[in-house]
Amino acid sequence: MDTIPKSLLNLKEPNDYFKGVGNEELPSPKSILTFYRSSRDELQQNAVQNRSHHRFVLCLNLKTKGHIQINHLSHPFSMGQALLIHPYQFHHFAQLDSSQLEWLFCTFELESSGFLEPLRNRVLNVASDVQDLITQLLVRWHAEGDAQELQIALLRILLALKSEEQATRTDMPPKSPDNVLRKINRLLEEMRGRHVLVADLALALNLSESRLRTVFKDAAGISLGSYVQNYRINRAMALLRTTTLSIADIAEEAGFGSPQAFSRCFKMETGDTPRSYRQNR
Repeated sequence: MDTIPKSLLNLKEPNDYFKGVGNEELPSPKSILTFYRSSRDELQQNAVQNRSHHRFVLCLNLKTKGHIQINHLSHPFSMGQALLIHPYQFHHFAQLDSSQLEWLFCTFELESSGFLEPLRNRVLNVASDVQDLITQLLVRWHAEGDAQELQIALLRILLALKSEEQATRTDMPPKSPDNVLRKINRLLEEMRGRHVLVADLALALNLSESRLRTVFKDAAGISLGSYVQNYRINRAMALLRTTTLSIADIAEEAGFGSPQAFSRCFKMETGDTPRSYRQNR
């Protein structure tokens, strides 16, 4: 204990011995998973398969610039940056500079989600101290040791990112070029509640269906049909988990033609019926 500087021991006497610093309750991240993506195909296809869920997704770009589409927003995402995707946010990765990349992901659950609300739709530069914390997280992950140590390591990263956001706050992400992916996202948002067909999107963009399909596949890395279907399922999952709307109302709001078509498609894509998915939340 002789290493503690004497100046730090010159402490002011408390005015009240029953009131201290730290009134904000710090939630504990749970059910933590980390994984790594090194190719465009692996990144995009896994994103489609995982769809919407109740978990947070922390994305860390170690190499290769790209864009992360979150709902109707497009976020440029460069090396050395981090972005936190919140539960039920529809997201897709596109416009990658290379087919080879190095993106690290950490997903987790958090009961008190308001704690991380300041990080919604914010791309942050990862400072050297945060990089050190990420390294510590990975060391603990590989060690498969004390789960609490892993939770504490992730919480320290989230606190550091939250502090970075407060220091470099901006109102909104910079507006990206109005490419076909961004246009489709905007149209799907505007047409919410309608059963949107590829023909409807092509007409709105003054393109033939075949041309739109080709242009979109080049931009997004998946077919337009798969993307729209993913959007509908994503929307339905969020409504099932977060509202008390009837199955019929959710089918309409998510853009399915009928409750029967919705139930059939939902079961085929997720393995659950809409009702069982809601009951298991």
